[in-house]
Amino acid sequence: MTVNLGINKKISIIFVLLISSGLGFYSASAQDTNANSGLEKTGLGAKINEFDHLLNIGVSAPMTALSLTGATFLTRSFKGDSEDPRYTKLIHDAKNYLITAFVIFLACTIAIFVFDFIELLLTTSPVIVEIVDLVITYGLLFAGFGNLTVAAQKMYLTQVK
Repeated sequence: MTVNLGINKKISIIFVLLISSGLGFYSASAQDTNANSGLEKTGLGAKINEFDHLLNIGVSAPMTALSLTGATFLTRSFKGDSEDPRYTKLIHDAKNYLITAFVIFLACTIAIFVFDFIELLLTTSPVIVEIVDLVITYGLLFAGFGNLTVAAQKMYLTQVK
């Protein structure tokens, strides 16, 4: 029975890795060969487009994995049998901030995909769509960074004597 569970676990991990790598390649190719690349952008439109291409799936997906890994590590390594209630609360808060960061980074990754598809579907890429794209994706990214920072601070405080 444990052999079957081990094989199923390995197959599911390989399946998830294949899907995520395929989505990553698709997102990278969609940003490089979008339908609007033939249009010449000047001034503000060119600057916004360059700034838009800085944040892609290669940035948000590893941050999603990092926060999920941290939350999983804290969940599995901390058993909750500590006598110090301050330590228990700090670990619990750190787990909550890591889980929140995971959800935010996941939403950022999904928003990047959605806006890439919108940019592909539009024949002309209005600047307003790119501005909304930047505000939403970078807002989510920095909110996730903030949650990771607070979680790191809480974990650091657990080590202070």
